[in-house]
Amino acid sequence: MVYPEEACPRRKFIRNSMGWVFALFLGLSVSITDVKLPAETNAGRGRLHHLVDGASTFTDDVISNHDEPEVSDLSASVYVPKGEPEVLPFDQVIHEAAGRYDVDADLILAIIMAESQLNPRAKSKKGARGLMQLMPVTADALDVANIYSPEENINAGVRHFRWLLDRFDGDVKRALAAYNAGVQNVLRYDGVPPYPETRAYVSRVLEYYAAIRADTLEF
Repeated sequence: MVYPEEACPRRKFIRNSMGWVFALFLGLSVSITDVKLPAETNAGRGRLHHLVDGASTFTDDVISNHDEPEVSDLSASVYVPKGEPEVLPFDQVIHEAAGRYDVDADLILAIIMAESQLNPRAKSKKGARGLMQLMPVTADALDVANIYSPEENINAGVRHFRWLLDRFDGDVKRALAAYNAGVQNVLRYDGVPPYPETRAYVSRVLEYYAAIRADTLEF
């Protein structure tokens, strides 16, 4: 059957369908122009990277840590000396205790090297324990709860050594001898006792101290 041009159902359907397709295409075009790509937004701008000679170069926003404290918060931060924790695991504790009791931190490190070689679980045949080899009776007198705790052991050991320095008017050799052999033996001999162990100990600490000061000691 032949229809007039305006009355043909198929032509009318095709013409209407094309109208809908055109309208849909126009609507999508308008919507796409309103959508910003990630590089056009603030968030996307920070994550945009470009390939340079085969490598990716990222903007600062990609590597920045948004959880970092404000600069004003850093003023109250605890000072962490160089070498902690890669070189000396107890460097910070040593410096804090040395500062608290006004003792040379390098000398404290030398004592620890001579006493325990930086082993917090060290225990001697006589019963001395920890990094600074405290005797249990000394640890009790200094209110140490855990003698193997690096913090407690170092703080108590430095506090005890400070007392020895004051007792012998700042004489480092006598204070070291008393740390090893006891105060009474130093008083009895009016100096470093003639015990081979004590004399070797004092010399060993001073050798460590010189090497630390010269930055030639290998840990």
